[in-house]
Amino acid sequence: MTRTDIELASDFVHRWGALSKQRRAVLGKQIPVAAIQVAALSHPDAEMRRLCLFLLDHYASDASSETFRQALRDPVAFVREGALHGIACERCRYGEICVADLVTDLVEMLVSDPNAEVRHKTVVALARFFSRDSRAGDAISRAADGDPDPAIRHVARAVANSGQPHHRGRKAALRDARRARRIG
Repeated sequence: MTRTDIELASDFVHRWGALSKQRRAVLGKQIPVAAIQVAALSHPDAEMRRLCLFLLDHYASDASSETFRQALRDPVAFVREGALHGIACERCRYGEICVADLVTDLVEMLVSDPNAEVRHKTVVALARFFSRDSRAGDAISRAADGDPDPAIRHVARAVANSGQPHHRGRKAALRDARRARRIG
């Protein structure tokens, strides 16, 4: 890492943020990918790391898989959420996702991430790969039985039973889990 990469990335992000949506798309085609990747992993400001991951997701997703994988270990939860989206979003990519590597990373996140919101979003991401890798379904089933958070157990159970992705937020899942306990 060089200070130059951090400065270059910061300047780009600030210029990009000041533009209209139409002009952002034009500037996005000129993204200094290597500098943004360095900043996504090592900028001292967590909000800047998250924004760099956002830019990589939208303008250099295929070239940034390894950056997203490394950012899954960021100490800040909302940065890990950005990395999770970047690594698992197929709409933003031109090339194919390596499902085997991705599922390995997501299963590890589901088991070890300390943040319930991140684990919830990991269940949602894993559900997209339910039919392509049996480990996704196995991990979701384990979360349905063993995750410490009742909302995640509830969501994972729903996904495991239906095989369909879950799109509601964690707070709604918590309400559903409480309601199910009262009724059941």
